[in-house]
Amino acid sequence: MSQLIATIENIESVDNLNIVTFMCNDEPLKMMSLDLNETVQIGKRVVLACKPTSVALAKPTMDKQAFSDMLSYANQIKVTISSMDVGKLLSSIKLHFGDFILESIVTTASVQRMNLSEKDELLALIKANELSIQEVLDD
Repeated sequence: MSQLIATIENIESVDNLNIVTFMCNDEPLKMMSLDLNETVQIGKRVVLACKPTSVALAKPTMDKQAFSDMLSYANQIKVTISSMDVGKLLSSIKLHFGDFILESIVTTASVQRMNLSEKDELLALIKANELSIQEVLDD
């Protein structure tokens, strides 16, 4: 499970559906949730979590540097590959994001097709419904 520490910036609610906006390393992140706990409040610091299988990767190409404007992913995080464990079928990619390390598990065929290597700059893509609050911190 990848973990990030973030601060709650905004909460939008309609009925029991909530969109929570966080700030982490000067990047806004969004989470979609039903029925928030009463401890989830603007200004609180939280530990966010997402499964490595929920982190997709995007690599810009020479002819399409601005492709990210056309993606529906709420969370598009600029990251750098810090290490790779390439397996026969699946690969674990460790991604440096400020002081945090995210993990993405993708097929080895994708690693080869994208020609990924350490120090590549990518976008880590996480849908809002794949991000969750693991813990509200008592600061």
